[in-house]
Amino acid sequence: MKIEIREYRPEDEAEWMRVHAIIMSISHAWNYTIQQRPVYERPSTQLVAIIEGKIVGLTDVEYEIEAGQFCFLKDSPGGYVLEFGRLPEYARLGIGKLLIDATVEDAKKKDYLRLEYWSQDRRAQRYYARLGMKEIGRHYRFRMKPPQEIEGIMRQDYVGVEYLYCACLPEEWPLVKQKFQILEKHPLEPHLCIGYEIRF
Repeated sequence: MKIEIREYRPEDEAEWMRVHAIIMSISHAWNYTIQQRPVYERPSTQLVAIIEGKIVGLTDVEYEIEAGQFCFLKDSPGGYVLEFGRLPEYARLGIGKLLIDATVEDAKKKDYLRLEYWSQDRRAQRYYARLGMKEIGRHYRFRMKPPQEIEGIMRQDYVGVEYLYCACLPEEWPLVKQKFQILEKHPLEPHLCIGYEIRF
């Protein structure tokens, strides 16, 4: 089965959105759904994996102009991987690795030296670790009921607060759970987000 990795094209949009939605439905990697293809203001890599003329995998990376704009590590400008995945029926064909390798080559052409892959999906975390990516950080992402003082302040400005979307370091997590009312039910349950890096 031949796998082609190529750049995303505008005419791919409808199929890209369909594939993205399927991948999103089986992963905890995303915090929200999207209804249109992302547009990037900074330099980017946008690739798709093709089998028999159909998109089966995708990846998007946006690059910093200056170190520290949105990547975790601040020593040099990097690429932040915003989209990455493949359709479940095409597992174990090496599509993810092909997309990563092609992304590295494109990043090199753009004079970047590193990529950051962050995910709160456990399967993705195991995958990155198996590939030998270096872990660079971790934190919990969670939703919580707003404390009364915050809710009161917001209501003074006519704003109701359903919940707050928050993050904390793993060592702070037990204290946060004791102090605040964390939302636990799917799809708003907490997740541990882990970051990995490739340098080249």
